[in-house]
Amino acid sequence: MKKYDIVLSLILMALSGAMFFSAGKLPEVEGAIGAGAWPRFLSVVLFLLAVLLLIPALLNRSSGENPFDVRSPGFRRVLIGAGILAAYCILLKFLGFMIASAFMIPGIMRLMGEKRPWMLAVLTAAVLAAIYVIFAVMLRLPMLQGSLF
Repeated sequence: MKKYDIVLSLILMALSGAMFFSAGKLPEVEGAIGAGAWPRFLSVVLFLLAVLLLIPALLNRSSGENPFDVRSPGFRRVLIGAGILAAYCILLKFLGFMIASAFMIPGIMRLMGEKRPWMLAVLTAAVLAAIYVIFAVMLRLPMLQGSLF
C-alpha cells in the first residue's frame, strides 16, 4: 500500500497546485472575496491532506495490506457510482441541472442503501428545492439549462 499512497499523494499535490493556479485566473472583486477564494482554499486543503497521506508512506508507517480487491462488492459499488456520475455528466448537457439531478440523487441514494421510495422522493425534492432557493432565488444565479428543455 505504500507505493499507492506515495503515487496518490503526488497526484493529489499536482492536482491541488493546478487548482490553486487556475483559481487565480478567476475574476477578483475589490473589497470582497473573489470567485477564486473558495477553490483556492479547497486546493490548499487538498494539498495538506495529500501531505498527510505522504508522510506515513515515507516513514514506512503505511499498512502493508492490499488496498482493494477488484472482485469485492465494495469495488463493484464504486464502479456503479462512477457510472451513475458519468451518466449524470452526460444528462446535464441535454436535460439541465434540475432534471439530471432528479435522476442522479436517488440513484446514488439507492446505491448507498436507501430502499424506501418515499424517502428517495422526499429527500430528492428537498435537496433540489434547497438548491433552487439558494442559488436561483437568493443568489439570482442561473441554473444550468439543458439543450432539450
